[in-house]
This record gives sequence, C-alpha cells and structure tokens, in this order.
Amino acid sequence: MSRDHREEFKGGLRGFRERLFPVLGEAEHETIHPDLYSELIDGGTDIIIRRLKDYNERRKSLLRDLRGKIDIKRFVQNERAAHLRAVASDAGNNGADFRSAFIPLYASAALCAEGWTIIDEPIFKVGEPQIWPDEFRSHERESLLASKLQFEVTVEAIERWNPKCVLLDGPLLINFWLLPPIFGSTREYEEDFESTVNRLIGLLLACYEKDIPIVGFVKRTRMNDICAELGAPKMRDTALLDLVLNLGEYTVPKPISDRNTVLNKYRENCHRMGIPENYAKDFLSVYFSYVKTGFTTPFRLEMPKYCLDRLDEVGALIFTTSEEENGIPFIINEVDNITRITTAVSNIRTFMIYSKALDLVRSGELNPEDLNLLALQHGEPWVLRDGERLKTGI
Repeated sequence: MSRDHREEFKGGLRGFRERLFPVLGEAEHETIHPDLYSELIDGGTDIIIRRLKDYNERRKSLLRDLRGKIDIKRFVQNERAAHLRAVASDAGNNGADFRSAFIPLYASAALCAEGWTIIDEPIFKVGEPQIWPDEFRSHERESLLASKLQFEVTVEAIERWNPKCVLLDGPLLINFWLLPPIFGSTREYEEDFESTVNRLIGLLLACYEKDIPIVGFVKRTRMNDICAELGAPKMRDTALLDLVLNLGEYTVPKPISDRNTVLNKYRENCHRMGIPENYAKDFLSVYFSYVKTGFTTPFRLEMPKYCLDRLDEVGALIFTTSEEENGIPFIINEVDNITRITTAVSNIRTFMIYSKALDLVRSGELNPEDLNLLALQHGEPWVLRDGERLKTGI
C-alpha cells in the first residue's frame, strides 16, 4: 500500500471510527423540553389510566351479559397424550436497516419431541443472504420469507419424524397486513408472498393427506372475532376471555369466515395449483379457539376442519406440557428459544460485515469512503446486551 493510499485509508477509517465509537460507548444523555415531557409523560399517563379504567368497566359490563353466550370446554392433563410424538416449528427475523439498503436476517427450525424429551437434532433453514435497496416494505417481506422457511422446514420434519401432531408457533393464516397492497408493492414482494402462500398450502396438504392434526399456537394476537360477535368490536378477545376462562379451559372452536381475505387467497392459489375445490375444502376451512394454558393471557389456536375431532387429544398435549407460569407448551418454548434472533445477534452480524468491509479497504477492493454504505439509518437502535439500547446518530 502506497503512503498516499495509507493516509487515505487512515483518514477514512478515522471517520468510520468516529461514527462507530458512539455505538460502543455510553449512550448520550438526550434532553427533552420540560413542557413536552409534561405533556407526554405526566398528562398523557393520567389520560391513559382513565381510559384503561373505562375500558375495564366496559369489559366487566360485557362479562355480566355473557352467561350462556360463550361455549366453554376443558382440556384434561393426560400423560399418555403428552407423550405423543409432536413436531413444532418457529422462525425468527431481525435484519439491519442501513442507509444504502436493508439487509435481512431470518431463519427457521423444527424440533421433534415426545413429552418433555427432544428426540433428535433440530432441522434448520437459514435465509438467503441478500441486500434490498428498493424494498420499502422490508420488515414485512422479511417476515414473509421467515414464514416461508418455517413452512418448508415443517414439511421436512414431517417426512423425517412422522409425528402424531404438528404445532406451528404462529397462525395458520398469514397476517392480513402482509398482503401485497393494491398499489405500490415491488415485484419481488409479490413473488415472495405468492411462494409463501404456496408453501403453506403444501404444508396443509401434506398434513391432510397423512391425516396429521396441525395447530397454529398464536401467542400474540389482536383479533376480536368473539368480541365483535358479542357486540364489542373495539375490544380484543384476549382481554375479555382473560376474565372468562379458567386454567385448562378453552372456547368451542368457531369457523373463520369464508369471506376472510387471506383464506380467499389460499383458495385462489389452490385452484391455480390444480387442487380440486372439494379436496381443499377440509384443510382450508380453518377454525379458531382460545385456551388458557397458564396464569397468563389466553392463547389462540387455529386448526383445519379435518382435525377438529382430535382437538381434545392435541389440547391435552398442549395443556399437560405447558408451564403454569407462562402457558407455553414445552416443545413450542424450546423451538422458540433456538430461533429467536435478538437485536444483539443482529448487531454481531453487522459488526462482522463492518470488519470484513475493512478488510476489503485494506486490500484496495473498496475505498475508505465506500464504508459510508454501512452507515445505519439515523436513529436505528443498537442492542449490545439484553435490556441495553443505544442509538446511532450516523
């Protein structure tokens, strides 16, 4: 490296370090105008508490009118059912948003268990390394592709382990907000959405043909299907049912409306794939239920019509293997632990990209100013340890 080039490299590296060091150091103390603080924190929290009180009163008022309107049954703890061979899958994603492009990071895994014993090594799938300079729905597309991997890895797990039931960490119906908007989607987003739907149809079809029950275990939901039916469309189902369900109880499954936009999309793709309508009807008729498996909020279950007759058996497995504290079934908790991509993990990947980019500068394949490609978006958060959040101003 010539002397001029070394000086250029040092100058570029110095500027790069100035941008990077705040990430490695202490977070700067940010100031906020006292009047703005008062509006945001003091006055704002008082109003929120009053509105939460009103919300709670509406919830309890609705509860008084519910007698006989919600059918409830109970799962029993059953050690035999708990030891059925089960497959569970999950996916994680947490890409980094640079000024030059969004770089996705996602993966999926599947496990097989009998009771509280994992019987084999997990199956993994890792997302393709890419950069997305023009994808404005980057987080949604990343979530789509993570789900696509989850459906693929679940099919592999079924073929390898021949389970008695399949549990997805997440819903059977892709989130409505992941549908491509009528105007403005990139071609790549639309293609990824179509392929994700097709992979899910392939998974449902595989379970249907092998007569394996498949259930989506939804830990976070904003749905209000039951509340809307009861005349309270502005209340979440979990907020109401938290007062209704006791440990082990579940609501009798109800069908998701045939007018559901996502289900209609599934039917369209089944038709294009050549799957007869009468053949697809059983696995595309999806039902939902809420169950309280622990001392937390109820969780939502989604399952196709063809396996409703085995809900008690699958429910017994879910309930028996769930910890009372959090209500998460053992196998769901295990697969969630190995697929969760924290922001700290994402940042480690980003630091490795930085390091390897510096190697390219040293070898002359990149100029020092090219490191600006790796500047994070202004205000993009960093987490070096759980609970520790820093912001970049670069």
